[in-house]
Amino acid sequence: MTTALAARAQRASRKMVYLLEQYKKVFPGASLPLDPKVVAVWAFEKGLWRPTDTDPREVLRRKLCRALRYQYITDPQGREVRANYSVVEEVMTSEGPKHMSKWYPIFKAPPEVARQALSLDRRQALATVAQMKLDFDSYNDNNEFGVVLEPLDLDFNKDIEEMNLPAEYDPDLDDEEDDDE
Repeated sequence: MTTALAARAQRASRKMVYLLEQYKKVFPGASLPLDPKVVAVWAFEKGLWRPTDTDPREVLRRKLCRALRYQYITDPQGREVRANYSVVEEVMTSEGPKHMSKWYPIFKAPPEVARQALSLDRRQALATVAQMKLDFDSYNDNNEFGVVLEPLDLDFNKDIEEMNLPAEYDPDLDDEEDDDE
């Protein structure tokens, strides 16, 4: 995530955390698990949050980016893969610099774009796993039940192998095994 994008996400997150804290102050005995829908209705009805006016063209641009990000195709080998790679460019606007994305169809992306996109995905995956390990260790050290969870297996190779197995059972494979006996 770019620095500007990360800062914007943190600001938005702080606003939501503030709303959650206000809800917990008003309802200290609220049952668990916390239901964001209930908090949203409460915050909206209390006037603590209102949608911002966003230029409809910006809303549409974001929706297009999201669609491009989550569009998948089947490659010639039958694998379901992302259809597009993005390149992020810094653009100067009247509000200051902004990061904007441009998109390539996956097989038309220059090698440096593909490498950049895959490297970004890898860094994001690593950040997720690193945070998961911190959360895991903290839970084991501090949970109110006094339990210690079994260590996490962070080697995804077996998972990937399993995902590549045929999705359907082939009874003919059992017949071949019986012939060998």
